[in-house]
Amino acid sequence: MPKIEIPHSKSDQFRFKRIPELLFAGQVLDERSFYGPPQIHDYCEIIYIAEGSGEFNIGGKNYELHQGDVAIYNPGVPHEERSRTTDSFKIVYCGVDNLHIEGVPQGMLLPPHVEPVIPCEKYAIKVESYLSEILQECESQVLGYDTLTSNLLMSLITVIYRIVDVKFQFQAYKGINEIALRTKQFIDKNYTQSISLKDIADTLYVSPHYLSHLFKKELGDSPFNYLISRRIEEAKRLLGHTDLPVHEVASQVGYGNEKYFSMLFKKVSGMTPSSYRDSERGRTGK
Repeated sequence: MPKIEIPHSKSDQFRFKRIPELLFAGQVLDERSFYGPPQIHDYCEIIYIAEGSGEFNIGGKNYELHQGDVAIYNPGVPHEERSRTTDSFKIVYCGVDNLHIEGVPQGMLLPPHVEPVIPCEKYAIKVESYLSEILQECESQVLGYDTLTSNLLMSLITVIYRIVDVKFQFQAYKGINEIALRTKQFIDKNYTQSISLKDIADTLYVSPHYLSHLFKKELGDSPFNYLISRRIEEAKRLLGHTDLPVHEVASQVGYGNEKYFSMLFKKVSGMTPSSYRDSERGRTGK
């Protein structure tokens, strides 16, 4: 087997500026009507859906989570959870404090521009394995459990950032102008509403022209085009995972006119909303 050398001049840009602290770990097993009432914490939480699906409200926004998804709560973010099926519902979770990741505001597990629900896809087995091992070590508390849980926690967070980097280009956003990032964050949070460039500019106390120029310079596209992309991305999720009629999907992502929505959807995705739904169900066998 060939030996792989680790260069002294490393290109890996992901770093913990502090060693994160594990506060607790737990799981919910075989719950058929699970409900977690509204809560706000001063620490971070990681929740992985191991079985079933649920409806989570995070920061005032509703998300549908499925097996293989992970939800991340930054400090101060209100959240509420419930299972949405009568099938078995299983989650594994942990609480984390003392966080400081390079390029991320101190105390936060995720940068503010990243959505709090992340499909783990090919990393799902690793994420579940790390959380399950953390839980086992906490339960056993045998020699060295504290060291092992600390290493497992850092491995878990690192894998989550691998997913984040692919889906949200974490490395690409490091060093980006704060106004551009806050604009992106505003759109990510309010894209289902009727918002204009002036609304965003007024919120950030800058002119619409300056905001548009800065956003395109830093992120490569106009705020308007990013808003459309964000809405179509959510529409694809709704078409693939719900039975909502097309006009309802259009309304939920901020379009009151179904024809205009369908035109934009086809322009962005290359197919009509109905064709996209059919192709997704054919692919997943649902």
